[in-house]
Amino acid sequence: MSDSSFTLPPEPPAPVIHGFPPALPMTFGQILDRIFRLVRGHFWPFTAIGAFPFGVVLVFEAVFFGGMFLAGVFKHPAAQPDVATMLWIVLPAGLLFIPIMLVIYGLYYGAASYAALVADHGFEVTAWEAFRHAWSKLGRYVWLMFLRGLIIGAPIIVCVIVVSIGVGLLGLLSNGNANPAAFFLLIPLGILLYFGAIVYAIFMTLRLSLAFPACVNESLTAGQALKRSGVLTQGAKGRIFLVLLVIYAISYAFVMVLYALGLLLFAVGALIFAGHFDPSSPLTIVLAVVAGIVLLTLILFWTATLMAAYSSAFAVIYRDQCVRRDGAPPVHISVQA
Repeated sequence: MSDSSFTLPPEPPAPVIHGFPPALPMTFGQILDRIFRLVRGHFWPFTAIGAFPFGVVLVFEAVFFGGMFLAGVFKHPAAQPDVATMLWIVLPAGLLFIPIMLVIYGLYYGAASYAALVADHGFEVTAWEAFRHAWSKLGRYVWLMFLRGLIIGAPIIVCVIVVSIGVGLLGLLSNGNANPAAFFLLIPLGILLYFGAIVYAIFMTLRLSLAFPACVNESLTAGQALKRSGVLTQGAKGRIFLVLLVIYAISYAFVMVLYALGLLLFAVGALIFAGHFDPSSPLTIVLAVVAGIVLLTLILFWTATLMAAYSSAFAVIYRDQCVRRDGAPPVHISVQA
């Protein structure tokens, strides 16, 4: 497909453009219907994009624990853990993994937002096209990911710092003895700070939820995208929250159905192999491996589908909010072969 820009007529009502109806505000039901149509119509590219971060984490864990197993770590007898040594290993590894995850999720959110926006404009999109676009603007998307996460998580970080300082100042662990009075003062303060940070994080998550679609669609910088999302979500945070809640409820119901089916299959298997179960037999090992692969595949598809639904939701709500505030969504992205 050659380069092409999406354009919308300036004056409403507009004719049908790129497969969706005129630029008019949508009801709550229409938003949900549009989201599920997008996910169903573009399931495989969305799934491939959503599987990317999950697959990277899975590969990382396989390499990490596989290397430990080959090194003989798990063959040694159990010993009392050395907390200090563990912290010297775990903390640097965790700090090193943070920028890696920022790059991975910056690439993912850029690709997912691009794919959802292109699909919402009635075009077909592939996972390769979406990742190619995200890679071309990786620095911008990683920086947006970092700023967004910092804004949302800053109070939680402050809460941890305040509680840690309080522990030191009140002598909570001085001489290895806990101070009951310090507990009495510090625990309620920590709980209040924690709940306040959670409420703030939810509010800011909703406020900044349209930053990636705005950044992708309008070619904004990270800072401009955050400000644009704050403008677009004014008066819409409740609707965004309800849309995300409905998506989560549907996914949770699906998980419960799978869980019930799994229990049923386990019960049937237990009845069939009652009195003949041998954990060391080749058949048992093969069945366990197959069951593990099936379970992992189901989790992968569930995670990828849920993330695709969220990305589609943000793209649809973004367009709807642009229509409500500006009359028509500004569009600058292009589809490239």
